[in-house]
Amino acid sequence: MTDRSTIKTKGETVCLIVTINGSPRTGSRTGVLLNDIVEAISTRVHAKTETIDLGAESGEIFSGVSRDKISERGGALVSLAERADLIVVGSPIYRGTYTGLFKHFFDLIDRDRMAGKAAVLSATGASLQHALSIEHQFRPLMGFFNIMTAATAPFATDSDFNSSRQISSETILNQIKRAAIEAEILLSGRKVLTSSPGATP
Repeated sequence: MTDRSTIKTKGETVCLIVTINGSPRTGSRTGVLLNDIVEAISTRVHAKTETIDLGAESGEIFSGVSRDKISERGGALVSLAERADLIVVGSPIYRGTYTGLFKHFFDLIDRDRMAGKAAVLSATGASLQHALSIEHQFRPLMGFFNIMTAATAPFATDSDFNSSRQISSETILNQIKRAAIEAEILLSGRKVLTSSPGATP
């Protein structure tokens, strides 16, 4: 779990953005993509950002099959996700879907605590044949939790990164910019929703 600096740009209320990286490997392309998305969002909203690197924390997450069985640190990571105003999630695609690590983490999350939150989805894969996993796997999972998702979901292949493992594709960079705009809109809508009488998110 990485705590990054609070970024002051627009708005008066600090929102909490939590990145959830489902890659089992540290220094992954998925992590690079997620970082770029969060940086783009952070130029548009007044936010504090934190990162949950599931690969680095796998021992804490897989220490039990249910929330009451995982470690104290694992529980703190789950609680962090539940406190977020916006989650930015990503995973490499293996055999047509997100990693088991990513799914297990969401199996531990309280559904009611996620209702009305916002999310930006992203993924990486060896080729574009995996791109539809976002629509067929990620988005339904977010729907189960009643999470509002940005329409634009960046999907990057190996060829979208340069030799320094940075994103070099203009297409992906433009998708990131668009996703950041949509995240700002979702957060604005969430603010209105939570301030309405009888709202529960």
